[in-house]
Amino acid sequence: MSINIDSELISIFRDEVNTRSFNEKFKNVNGKNHWNIICSAMDWITLAADGLPSINVEPKGFGYNHLDTLNLMQYIITIDVMVDSINQLFRVIEGIKKDKDLPLANDRTIFKQTKVSDYNYFKHIRAVFSTHPVNLTSVDGVPNNDGERFYASWVAKNSLDGDYYVFLYSNNPDKDELIPFDIKIRDLNLYTEKRYKLLAILIEKVKTIKDEHINLYKQSPIPTLTTPIEQLEVLYEENKKRFGNSYGYAEEINHIYLQLKISTTSITDSYFQDIINEYKLYLTSLIPIILDGLQYMKKVRYLLLMCWRGYEFEKIYQYFNDGVHPLGIEYLKELAKVEPFSTTLSTIEDVDLCRLILDAYLHKEYKEVGKSISYAEILKPTKGNVN
Repeated sequence: MSINIDSELISIFRDEVNTRSFNEKFKNVNGKNHWNIICSAMDWITLAADGLPSINVEPKGFGYNHLDTLNLMQYIITIDVMVDSINQLFRVIEGIKKDKDLPLANDRTIFKQTKVSDYNYFKHIRAVFSTHPVNLTSVDGVPNNDGERFYASWVAKNSLDGDYYVFLYSNNPDKDELIPFDIKIRDLNLYTEKRYKLLAILIEKVKTIKDEHINLYKQSPIPTLTTPIEQLEVLYEENKKRFGNSYGYAEEINHIYLQLKISTTSITDSYFQDIINEYKLYLTSLIPIILDGLQYMKKVRYLLLMCWRGYEFEKIYQYFNDGVHPLGIEYLKELAKVEPFSTTLSTIEDVDLCRLILDAYLHKEYKEVGKSISYAEILKPTKGNVN
């Protein structure tokens, strides 16, 4: 009697779609965000897969029981949400436009009705036992057009041929008979399990979409240019197509582009001119690696070295990123008092240039000592710390 749902199936599906190349592809499909539809459907399928086995619909005893009826209502509605969510996934991933083209749309193997499909018959069950039992257009899932309406009695258990049943009343004054309508929990479970397993088809489809995306761009050559700035502009556009606006190599490309564009003519200190030139050479050396990664659709985990550590530098870089951070400003001012920064940082107001100077210096120190640098290691002990 208990439903057989492997909750791992929706987890596998979720893992497959949660890749940048896939979700970016669906964020704008003819002006519609299909990725949000996929996320919503996944959440409700997970809820149903986890929740259905815990809803007690075992029909113990006979006759009417309000708690059993409410549990049955919840069970049927949860099945309906799961099935509709899976259908939504087929609509957006397979591009299915019409309901008649959905998988199992015309299947009749569970309820074995001659007039309607299992899908439409289940919708009738949902209406009778759950969503609108006091306003029915049919007794068997086939709507009638003569104005006759039907109304369900309360739900009872273990009579007739099913686990649960109702009697349907007609609004036709010439019809006094009570029409029995019953359901079996086993049939509801089989109906649900069969449609839940459609996720296996979707998993394979997602894999195919990802493989096609990767292969398409592997075979699309990226132009190579001699000027670093122009090459980065090309890579930026290629990254958008291949990984999306915010993923792939977007952070590295933006960082290198901005750093290489900064003018250093206002720096008269030859020490900093030298280390900045060295740092820019390092950044430029990353461009071919990014190009190669984009061309072959592979992401190096993180190219840029993390040359600093600690709370103080975290606040300084928040200031660099946001332009406003009182504590970051104070830490930067304190740093500007010590060598070798006292003749450079203290005289520069351009935040981007300040960042370039600090980035270049930390990169040089990192290469020399082989580890990230803390604020305290640079600040002279005699200068104290900012609280």
